[in-house]
Amino acid sequence: MEQTIQNPNICDNCQPIRNYFLSDLGICGLCGKTGECFDAELIAYYQNAGIEDDEFIWLKLPRLRGWSAHTQVSIDAEPLSWSEIEQAIRKAKK
Repeated sequence: MEQTIQNPNICDNCQPIRNYFLSDLGICGLCGKTGECFDAELIAYYQNAGIEDDEFIWLKLPRLRGWSAHTQVSIDAEPLSWSEIEQAIRKAKK
Protein backbone atom coordinates (compact mmCIF):
# COMPACT_ATOMS: atom_id res chain seq x y z
CA MET A 1 0.00 0.00 0.00
CA GLU A 2 1.44 3.37 -1.09
CA GLN A 3 1.79 5.97 1.65
CA THR A 4 0.40 9.47 1.01
CA ILE A 5 3.08 12.14 0.94
CA GLN A 6 2.63 14.94 3.45
CA ASN A 7 3.23 18.52 2.32
CA PRO A 8 7.06 18.59 1.92
CA ASN A 9 7.35 22.40 2.01
CA ILE A 10 9.39 23.96 4.81
CA CYS A 11 9.14 27.72 5.40
CA ASP A 12 11.90 30.16 6.22
CA ASN A 13 10.58 30.46 9.80
CA CYS A 14 10.79 26.70 10.46
CA GLN A 15 14.21 26.31 8.80
CA PRO A 16 16.17 29.24 7.32
CA ILE A 17 16.45 29.18 3.53
CA ARG A 18 19.99 29.59 2.27
CA ASN A 19 19.22 30.15 -1.42
CA TYR A 20 16.07 32.01 -2.37
CA PHE A 21 16.41 30.96 -6.04
CA LEU A 22 15.29 27.53 -4.78
CA SER A 23 12.29 28.72 -2.76
CA ASP A 24 8.76 29.68 -3.72
CA LEU A 25 5.69 31.10 -2.03
CA GLY A 26 3.93 28.16 -0.46
CA ILE A 27 2.27 26.72 2.59
CA CYS A 28 4.63 25.18 5.12
CA GLY A 29 4.06 21.50 5.87
CA LEU A 30 5.20 22.03 9.47
CA CYS A 31 3.54 25.21 10.73
CA GLY A 32 0.85 25.73 8.04
CA LYS A 33 1.77 29.37 7.40
CA THR A 34 2.11 30.85 3.91
CA GLY A 35 5.54 32.24 3.06
CA GLU A 36 8.79 31.53 1.27
CA CYS A 37 9.29 27.75 1.39
CA PHE A 38 11.67 25.16 -0.01
CA ASP A 39 11.55 21.43 -0.60
CA ALA A 40 14.93 19.92 0.32
CA GLU A 41 14.13 16.48 -1.18
CA LEU A 42 13.13 18.06 -4.49
CA ILE A 43 16.29 20.18 -4.69
CA ALA A 44 18.41 17.09 -3.86
CA TYR A 45 16.54 15.23 -6.62
CA TYR A 46 17.47 17.92 -9.14
CA GLN A 47 21.09 17.89 -8.01
CA ASN A 48 21.24 14.07 -8.29
CA ALA A 49 19.85 14.43 -11.83
CA GLY A 50 22.77 16.74 -12.65
CA ILE A 51 20.75 19.97 -12.53
CA GLU A 52 22.77 22.35 -10.41
CA ASP A 53 22.01 25.68 -12.12
CA ASP A 54 19.87 27.47 -9.52
CA GLU A 55 18.62 30.00 -12.07
CA PHE A 56 17.48 27.18 -14.41
CA ILE A 57 15.56 25.62 -11.53
CA TRP A 58 14.09 29.01 -10.57
CA LEU A 59 12.95 29.80 -14.11
CA LYS A 60 11.88 26.42 -15.50
CA LEU A 61 11.17 23.82 -12.81
CA PRO A 62 8.78 23.44 -9.89
CA ARG A 63 10.49 24.50 -6.68
CA LEU A 64 7.89 22.91 -4.44
CA ARG A 65 5.95 19.64 -4.67
CA GLY A 66 3.36 20.88 -2.19
CA TRP A 67 1.14 23.95 -2.60
CA SER A 68 2.95 26.66 -4.56
CA ALA A 69 1.86 30.05 -5.90
CA HIS A 70 4.29 29.55 -8.82
CA THR A 71 2.96 26.20 -10.07
CA GLN A 72 -0.65 26.94 -9.06
CA VAL A 73 -0.95 23.52 -7.41
CA SER A 74 -4.22 23.53 -5.47
CA ILE A 75 -3.96 23.66 -1.70
CA ASP A 76 -6.11 20.51 -1.48
CA ALA A 77 -4.24 18.62 -4.24
CA GLU A 78 -1.74 15.84 -3.62
CA PRO A 79 1.88 17.02 -3.86
CA LEU A 80 3.54 16.60 -7.25
CA SER A 81 4.75 13.04 -7.80
CA TRP A 82 8.29 12.14 -8.85
CA SER A 83 6.82 11.13 -12.23
CA GLU A 84 5.35 14.62 -12.66
CA ILE A 85 8.70 16.13 -11.67
CA GLU A 86 10.46 13.97 -14.31
CA GLN A 87 8.00 15.23 -16.93
CA ALA A 88 8.72 18.84 -15.90
CA ILE A 89 12.46 18.22 -16.19
CA ARG A 90 12.11 16.73 -19.70
CA LYS A 91 9.92 19.63 -20.80
CA ALA A 92 12.29 22.26 -19.34
CA LYS A 93 15.35 20.75 -21.06
CA LYS A 94 13.75 21.00 -24.55
